[in-house]
Amino acid sequence: MNRKLVVNVAALALLVLGALGSGYGENAPAAACNNKLITGSYGFTIQGNKLGGDGPTGPQVGVAMTEFDGKGGLTQIDTVTVSGEVVADFTHTPATGTYTVNSDCTGTFTINFTDGRPPVVANLVVVENGLEVDTVVVSAGGSQGIIATSSIGKRRFFKH
Repeated sequence: MNRKLVVNVAALALLVLGALGSGYGENAPAAACNNKLITGSYGFTIQGNKLGGDGPTGPQVGVAMTEFDGKGGLTQIDTVTVSGEVVADFTHTPATGTYTVNSDCTGTFTINFTDGRPPVVANLVVVENGLEVDTVVVSAGGSQGIIATSSIGKRRFFKH
């Protein structure tokens, strides 16, 4: 009887310890949502449509490399095509802009291009503790309805 009691107590202790340990990673604190969370370089894929404005209209795709400084400033280079026509490439002077990450990991950014394209404002969501930034353009040149485009940015390098 004593042996059975010891075995049962040991089994219960292992079960409790296992249950406590299994939730350890799930309870780890998430990174704080703020401008510092996305410090560093992100590679973005861009997809959507250019609906109006100067230049060609139609399906829009591209890639961008954006550097967030952790303080609300950004620089970006990109290559973009609209209906198969290159409208921007990596040879232009980098664009500059500003961004804000709110405490709920939503935010916004503005990009001021140096190659004649109008400024773009996009809303963003930071996911996976800052490893990814998802965006949607909300205006171009101060107007809505010109660009219906979204992008997904992945952290290129982690900066400490």
